[in-house]
Amino acid sequence: MPSQYLHIVAFNIPYPADYGGVIDIFYKLKALSTAGARIILHCFEYGRLHSKELEDLCFKVHYYPRKSGVKYLLNSDPYIVNTRNAKSMPEHLLGDSFPVLFEGLHTTGMLKKCGQAKKLTLVRAHNIEHQYYRTLARSERNPFTKLFLKIEANRLKRYENILHHADYILGIAKHETAYFSETYGNALFVPAFHRFEELTSLTGSGKYILFHGNLGVADNSEMFLSLARKSLSKTPYEVVIAGKNPSMRFQKKVSRYSNIRMVANPSDQELDELIGNAHINLLFTPQSTGIKLKLLHALFAGKHCLVNPEMVDGTGLSKLCIVADSVNNVERHLHELMNRPFTEKEILERKKALKEFSNRAGAEKILRVLA
Repeated sequence: MPSQYLHIVAFNIPYPADYGGVIDIFYKLKALSTAGARIILHCFEYGRLHSKELEDLCFKVHYYPRKSGVKYLLNSDPYIVNTRNAKSMPEHLLGDSFPVLFEGLHTTGMLKKCGQAKKLTLVRAHNIEHQYYRTLARSERNPFTKLFLKIEANRLKRYENILHHADYILGIAKHETAYFSETYGNALFVPAFHRFEELTSLTGSGKYILFHGNLGVADNSEMFLSLARKSLSKTPYEVVIAGKNPSMRFQKKVSRYSNIRMVANPSDQELDELIGNAHINLLFTPQSTGIKLKLLHALFAGKHCLVNPEMVDGTGLSKLCIVADSVNNVERHLHELMNRPFTEKEILERKKALKEFSNRAGAEKILRVLA
């Protein structure tokens, strides 16, 4: 039956699943495959090796080189779209009647042609991209990168109209799904896919506060430095900052605080242990785009989660967290939580609320659309 086959166009090779977007794609592939779909995967490659794991998981895998260079900045289309076009892709995508799932606005260069060929088309919206790029621009220190991000945000805003050609948009957060539904009329909420099969949080108390994230992203590193300066350095508690690719500038600033310990580039096992053993997972972000997979990680595996409103906006998960509505309130919440053990009642509440976020439920929702 044709609906059992599905083309998925990925903006990168989604293995290893070690950052937000590819985590969602990889575990979506696994869940759909387990549910009976036969996946024809298309990957744009840059800086990652071809993957036997993906080739074993999927019916077929096609790899295409992602382009780069100044000439791709001169096109009116966004750079992230313009650099993901491949001459061989049309024959691979249009040679059958199978539906196509485009992962992110990045990969939608063939969306219009697939629609013209009467193929069912879906677009996974990982963010409202123009909003995401504008926020990145505000945090960026390099003037040339800042200018690129601003230009790209304007191009993405114009280009987004291509979503009128999609049969369905799969929103990753509830507030973004509402935006796409109001703008294009065809959006469904499909929560982020992830690697957690069951909740592993432990009751009791931990000894430290943890902040984790990709520290090579200015949003994350600048947010932590602000928290460290205004609140964290003033507490009597040990604070651990863990994440990928911290700059030397960032590490030097963190080293000024005697109660803050840095763990650079932790392995998955190290990060799991840090999250599970922390008494508080501190999760702050300057922008409410998409859903932050680190929030799901902390809820499935950690104890108390102290967040800002932007971290939980549109997720439906605020009831499982303590929400600090300003940086000024962080210190007060930290004192309260460090003296409050994590309980069995809180674990049961999480188990109930997180059922909607199971990979199986997400895969079934997609397959119902394809049927």
